[in-house]
Amino acid sequence: MTSAFNLAKFKDKAKLTGRYAKQLQRLQGEDIQTDCIEAAVTAAVENLTTAKTSALVIYGEPQSGKTEMMICLTAKLLDQGHKIIVHLMNDSVDLLSQNLRRFKASGLAPAPRTSTELLQTADDQMPQELVVFCKKNGRDLEKLIERVKGLGKVVVVDDEADYATPNTKVNQGAKTPVNDLVGQLIGDEGFYIGVTATPARLDLNNTFQNDTEKWVNFPPHAKYTGQDAFFPLDKKVPYRLKYLQQAGNPQEARDALVRFLVTVAYLNEVVNDKEKNYTMLVHTSGKKLDHEADRVTIEEAVHALTESDSAAFASLVERVHTTAKALYPAADPDDLTGYVVTNASRTRGLSINN
Repeated sequence: MTSAFNLAKFKDKAKLTGRYAKQLQRLQGEDIQTDCIEAAVTAAVENLTTAKTSALVIYGEPQSGKTEMMICLTAKLLDQGHKIIVHLMNDSVDLLSQNLRRFKASGLAPAPRTSTELLQTADDQMPQELVVFCKKNGRDLEKLIERVKGLGKVVVVDDEADYATPNTKVNQGAKTPVNDLVGQLIGDEGFYIGVTATPARLDLNNTFQNDTEKWVNFPPHAKYTGQDAFFPLDKKVPYRLKYLQQAGNPQEARDALVRFLVTVAYLNEVVNDKEKNYTMLVHTSGKKLDHEADRVTIEEAVHALTESDSAAFASLVERVHTTAKALYPAADPDDLTGYVVTNASRTRGLSINN
């Protein structure tokens, strides 16, 4: 005998709950520490309701898991009844796509969508809850503001909040376009949560009158390795540290590349039982031209090491040999230099977030 169909039961299921707990269980199932995430999410939600203003900042170490924290924060906000949550990203399609993929992979409901997808959604198909990703540029923000107008309060979660959002014209009595548009998106009844590893600018700029007393620290997980590990104040660093000029120049970039190549040669020729691949990270300024200049310098030097008949080859190989003798006097500089020359063509360059 089958039970009678109960529509009310399914209506209750359609009212999604427990999403925050589900996200924590997902992370714990992947052996990811969650107490730091729980501390930040709990404090943010509490402070948002008790702050003098509707804006606050969550700050934490770079690359410490803030994306997973934002996924959990979004789930918590949805569970608490917030219907529209907008995630702002730097004006980069790649970065937006990367974060969107991670949110979708988390199983968060409702499924996150881009502002472009939202614009294509008919009025009669608009879901009751929205998680929207939007780039921080004027055109996208203007369209999004128009689309969500009248739908209810908006919670803005601003990733890398120190970028583009602060009003750099605050001392001129004016507003920068992005700052003005984000303010319109928040409106009179919405909320703003800025997430960043560098919060000083948001404090100095007093972005959206955020309440600094209600700022939330996102503590790093136990396995986090950050600036305190790489630049300790209380002990000698466990690696070779070479200071460069503040502005940097092409010759220093080439010298850094040579030191890297010689070090790889030493590791694979002397230390490692099995050959390994290594990465050299060149972190330039926030200017695209600086990234391009360093990229060209590195690629030209690597190419020169593969052109044995060029004048640049001779000078670079000599520099490699000299560097090998200086860095590893107990090793054979001919062996290290030979390894560099033999394997130079195996290198691969990649520009990330430039």
